[in-house]
Amino acid sequence: MISDSKLFLSARINKEQKCVECTIESCICLFVYAYCDFELKTYFIDDADCKCRVSLEILEHIDYECLTIDHIQYKELSLVLPTIETDNKKTYIAGICAVLRWAIKSHIDKFPDNFSQSLLGFRGGCLVACTESSVWTKFCELQLPNSVAEMKYLKENGEQSVRIPESLVLLEAHLKRPVRTHNILKRKLDIAKKIKQNKSETEAIDSMTVPTESIDFTIYDKNLDPVKSDDISKTLENLVITEKSEDFNLHHNYLEGIDLTLADMIAFPCVHYLLTNLPLKCMDYLVNVGQWYERMISHAFVKKAAKKCGFLLTAIKSMDTCDIIVPVVDKDSLYKRDPSHTKLKIKHKNPCEILTLLQNASIHPQYSTNFCSSLEWEKLPSALHPATGDLPQKRIDRKCQQIESMVTAVLKVAKDGQTIVEFCAGGGHVGLLLAYFLPNCKIVLIENKESSIFRARKRAESLNLKNVFFYQCNLDYFKGTFDLGVSLHACGVATDLVIQQCIKQNASFVCCPCCYGGVQNTHLLSYPLSKKFCNTSLSYEKYLLLAHCADRTEINTPTAKQGELCMGLIDTDRTFYAEEYGYDVKLTTLEPKSCSPKHNLVIGKSPKLKCVDS
Repeated sequence: MISDSKLFLSARINKEQKCVECTIESCICLFVYAYCDFELKTYFIDDADCKCRVSLEILEHIDYECLTIDHIQYKELSLVLPTIETDNKKTYIAGICAVLRWAIKSHIDKFPDNFSQSLLGFRGGCLVACTESSVWTKFCELQLPNSVAEMKYLKENGEQSVRIPESLVLLEAHLKRPVRTHNILKRKLDIAKKIKQNKSETEAIDSMTVPTESIDFTIYDKNLDPVKSDDISKTLENLVITEKSEDFNLHHNYLEGIDLTLADMIAFPCVHYLLTNLPLKCMDYLVNVGQWYERMISHAFVKKAAKKCGFLLTAIKSMDTCDIIVPVVDKDSLYKRDPSHTKLKIKHKNPCEILTLLQNASIHPQYSTNFCSSLEWEKLPSALHPATGDLPQKRIDRKCQQIESMVTAVLKVAKDGQTIVEFCAGGGHVGLLLAYFLPNCKIVLIENKESSIFRARKRAESLNLKNVFFYQCNLDYFKGTFDLGVSLHACGVATDLVIQQCIKQNASFVCCPCCYGGVQNTHLLSYPLSKKFCNTSLSYEKYLLLAHCADRTEINTPTAKQGELCMGLIDTDRTFYAEEYGYDVKLTTLEPKSCSPKHNLVIGKSPKLKCVDS
């Protein structure tokens, strides 16, 4: 509920400079706040290096308080800001995209004309995917804001030179590409039908050219100021109609296509800051970015929000004497599912050379005694059963076996009174059982999918569980202290991020990996993980091949045995990695193994527990 919800931002008030000093992430939130006219209690936390400025005028529209990092209320957050606290301090949301999506959805009733909801895009899917799985979300939530925080001028050969941020070059390339959205075919068909109607009515129109002057601008953006509707026509001038009337490309009016969305609102403060700190000469290389920027500030509601924030809309510098450095970037689409993103092709590749390399280094999987046992489901509340979590019937039996293996393994590691975090928690199948069996423990469920967190919270309410807390965020945004980390089938790199988080907190872990082929170097870690694997001279490319082969574990297939070995080797790398930090690590399996092709279980006991036991 909005009434008990709070927004926490990294910001401080500077009365002398007549501004709010804040991070770029907080600047973005304040801009969207002004655009949507939210009614949300806001707390400014002076906890970061604040490089951006927003006009004090914004405070006239916000119910706010200032806190310091010593306030207990702030310390309880345990999340990277910006953060939402709601549901009577039981639910927390972090990350620019998740926070703003929540705020928009929470204010939908305030805008009966759908003004605010349209920002969420087609079927509400704008920026719904997490940064680990979506190139586009990562660009909007991390790359663009980071380029603002890291922006600096470089000098080469004793002459003044300016390097255009890579994010702007990527954005320029993105805007040059045809629009690719889930509903693009329908939108094209709608436009084509309109064009056909106009063709039949107007004899003077060239049969190969789109009649832009007769197309209603509302087809493209209902929020656009009508006096600026000519922008739409100019955008469509290059569209060509063939025999198949839908066979043409739409060019970008906005970042996700022809409608203004949350992606535009997040990008605008970033691009504004970057452009106002770059020489005018840079615009020769950023033509499409410049056109998008001009279109944004011509939008009536965007202009109003920008005025509230005190953005200087024409403050681009005129340093024409400096040299411009344009970085060379990978100009593939920023959309993950674009065909230009090619995956490692391993269909006919054999990992025998890699297996021999590791065997010669005396590296092979060593499985320990099984830690898992079964549960008496009939004696547990029905709401704890996976059948209540919207699972298909054919999956329920195997899911029960997976869950009881995880839960019973965790119960052998957990201590009374601990804080236990289930990462990538989904609907909370494991975490809610742990909360039931361990009432004196604090159970934190971390999941970035909004619908999954919603289901988990409803199930916890029906069970009257008081020791469960819900965090909707990427797992690396969680900064709280905890004693035990748990994850069931966290995909690819997510398992390693969980183990990394546990090691940072000196916490034990129980992890069942999944989607081995999904591992890849990130800004947080690189592969191979362990020194033992690195010392074998196993390259990153060959490691990826080994990981992809680890997914060939389907029962009764020619590659099942080899896939099982590859899977064990990847988990052995994880075992070695944790052991290098003093962990006592066991590699075992779920029971029965047939409950999942991905049945390995990596259990790490914290070094601090070894000291207590001794």
